[in-house]
Amino acid sequence: MARLVGGKTTEDVRAYVADLRYPVLKHDVVHAVRQKGAPNDIVAIMENIPVTEFQSLDHLLQSLPEMT
Repeated sequence: MARLVGGKTTEDVRAYVADLRYPVLKHDVVHAVRQKGAPNDIVAIMENIPVTEFQSLDHLLQSLPEMT
């Protein structure tokens, strides 16, 4: 499993976004993870994704920035 920027994994993020209704706008994703009490590093990852709308959970997870 690839590590994301900030050392998180897609599984760490999935817990906060799995129940969203897709398609969903990025600002709604950011709002949702904040409301669910996500740590600041996960909120920051979501804020910095260049995509502005996600068609599915898989689309969102594939858009997460990986560590290089």
